[in-house]
Amino acid sequence: MPESPPIVSVKDFSFSVDQADILHGVSFSVDRGGFLSIMGPNGAGKSTLLKCLMRLHERGRTTGTIEIEGQSLNSYTQKQLARLISYVPQGGGWIPPFTVTDLCKLSRFPYSSVVSGLTEADEWAVSKAIELTGLQALSKRALKTLSGGERQKAYLAAALAQQTPIMLLDEPAASLDPRHASELSDLLTRLNCDQCLTMLMITHDLNYPNRVGGSVLMLSSGHRTYFGPAEGLVSGRVLEDAFDHEFIYLDHPSGLGRVILSR
Repeated sequence: MPESPPIVSVKDFSFSVDQADILHGVSFSVDRGGFLSIMGPNGAGKSTLLKCLMRLHERGRTTGTIEIEGQSLNSYTQKQLARLISYVPQGGGWIPPFTVTDLCKLSRFPYSSVVSGLTEADEWAVSKAIELTGLQALSKRALKTLSGGERQKAYLAAALAQQTPIMLLDEPAASLDPRHASELSDLLTRLNCDQCLTMLMITHDLNYPNRVGGSVLMLSSGHRTYFGPAEGLVSGRVLEDAFDHEFIYLDHPSGLGRVILSR
């Protein structure tokens, strides 16, 4: 029986805009249910890569290929693509004027129409997403009244209500305190394992990939400098080469493996 293709496959992909080359010949793949941590210094092209995967670059020149579920990204309509890929933004910035439930209902747009409104299946998907993120008590609250951690869970709930097999996350814990960041991390791990969600997440937490496993894509100046298992970060000079900086590697006193510190 032939193996199924990776759910995300990027081959020799480059992106440039206004004569500026942002991504250069990037290649990687993610199997269904996999977890990919996307890392690298500021300006490496990480967020641009996510936008390219969602086909949100309004202008610019691309070369190479991106395939989703074995088909060219360009073969999908935007509505079809929205049934395959959802997105969780960074915290902070503009807050939409919606309640948690309303935000989740809006994410059902790939399946509903303005004329028909929400179906029973839409309502179930919204309710299930709110339950999975533990936001039942906050479902009627406006997003602007929530804490940063609660709001990030609301954005995650909206992505879950979209019911896509692939979820892209752009530093979802960047603005959270350690407790809320840990809670969000645990929730993402459960969803990845229990729901078989394929996740591609940008993170600046050097130790996050070793906690969740999966693979790492390291970008530097738009080039792929490493693609491989998460444990590869603590061997060789993967981080040093990407960040042009020295790091310290220590054994965790509780036996949880090695931890990475900036020198």
